[in-house]
Amino acid sequence: MIEWYYLVLISAALMGFSSVLEKYMLKDEHASAYSASFSIIIALMALVFVPLADFNISPYAVALVFLISVVSTISYILTARVYKHGNISVSSPILSSLPQLLIVVFAFMFLSERLSFVQYMSIAVMIIAAYLLLFKANSRKKAAFEGKKYVYELVVVIALMAIGGVLLKYLLFYMNPYTYMVLVEAFMALDMTVYMQLHYGGVKEIAHNMRKYRKPLLAIAVITMAYRITYYVAVSTTYVSLASPLRNTLSVVITVLLGGMLFKEGNIARKLALAAVMLAAVYFLIV
Repeated sequence: MIEWYYLVLISAALMGFSSVLEKYMLKDEHASAYSASFSIIIALMALVFVPLADFNISPYAVALVFLISVVSTISYILTARVYKHGNISVSSPILSSLPQLLIVVFAFMFLSERLSFVQYMSIAVMIIAAYLLLFKANSRKKAAFEGKKYVYELVVVIALMAIGGVLLKYLLFYMNPYTYMVLVEAFMALDMTVYMQLHYGGVKEIAHNMRKYRKPLLAIAVITMAYRITYYVAVSTTYVSLASPLRNTLSVVITVLLGGMLFKEGNIARKLALAAVMLAAVYFLIV
């Protein structure tokens, strides 16, 4: 079997590339319509894992998967909004660092995952680097986000991602990663459809969006499915407080480099330097 850190490396690379593609898509697309269309496509794609899944699980486990799907759906909608209305070279590092810091704390509290003094110092370094990325994003006094509400949404996403990350590890004690993949993607597609029906154009708007952006949606869905399943398999074999920091921080370098250059965002060299500091901190976090 492939070692967990190789799977995390693959997941990180694909995750960074996917984030850049999503930012490109959201230049002209409504965040909610995009998220709904994307969720349905990836739920259908996830059916390829049905032969590897084992659905002999308890109603309690299924209920927890549904809870994670709701948390993930809210997180995904808000993340799409943050990417659409903010600098990807700022928002991506924040979303890749702060949630996993909370995951380390929650894993300590609820999963009995223990870290060393050096690893906790590494966490402090990542917090400082994340602060500098968020609040000192541009020397020209250009705001990192179009409005303060997107900063607040970013904070909510951070908390939801951390909760979801710890619940994921807990659930993988009760089911294999392929079962989880099939169930959570199906529930998220259902959640998004209900959300669109209540707040927007419902199924008609989703169908229109899928026809209009068919090819890019399919491409991003394939990449996303690949980085999710490789991560799920990795987490099922190691501590989430190791896998999550490694994947998310590695993806920062890719996102900051590609996203910052593609969308002509400022201070790329500085942001890359801070991302490198975060990456070094993650090294000490996992050794």
